[in-house]
Parts: sequence; structure tokens; C-alpha cells
Amino acid sequence: MFNAQLLIRSSSGDTKVYSPWFPRQADNLRATAELAATSGGVLTVKVFHKNTEDTGDGSEYVGTSISLSSTGRDDAEFTGLKEMVRYQFTCGDATGDWVLFRMLPPVWFDTVDAS
Repeated sequence: MFNAQLLIRSSSGDTKVYSPWFPRQADNLRATAELAATSGGVLTVKVFHKNTEDTGDGSEYVGTSISLSSTGRDDAEFTGLKEMVRYQFTCGDATGDWVLFRMLPPVWFDTVDAS
């Protein structure tokens, strides 16, 4: 979904970048991030969501995020999302640190109703 993105931490603090909003395709999301290279920076991925008619930045999905400090992949599951979703990518640790990462395509799935 997002290939070869480079984030560099600035001297004024953590660098935060947001993806564009995209429509939810099911009730739940499994997101996977891959850290391809790093100079020691930490990549954190959070999910924000809101309804289509809502204005503003949306609400952070609290309690779940992805955090990578070494090369490799990590994923997280986000349930009960509103209509619109976006990612927040943060590069943090020390000034000048950077991360090279990509986001794999999201996996959407509905909640099973056992009744």
C-alpha cells in the first residue's frame, strides 16, 4: 500500500506523517508494517478513524499500535472501526534517526455474529 517511505526524525521532536483517509471495507482491519532499514530510529504506526460526516482529525484507536525498532514485520488487529481510516507514522528516538518502511495492503474482515 505504501512502499519505500523514508521518515527522518527532526531536531524539534518526533516526525509524524499521516496517510490519506481511506474507506473501511469491513468491520475490522489487520495492518502490517515492514521496517526495511533504520539508523536506530523507531517506527510507530497508529490508526485513526472517523465517520464520513465528521470533521477534524478523527479519533486515535487506543490500545493497539505497531512499533518496530529493527528490520522485520509486525502487525496489529483493529476492531470496530468507523467509516474512514488512516495511519499515523512516527519516527522517534534520537535526532537524525531515520526509518525506511512500507505498509502492506490491509486485510479487512467482518465480525462473526454467532447468534
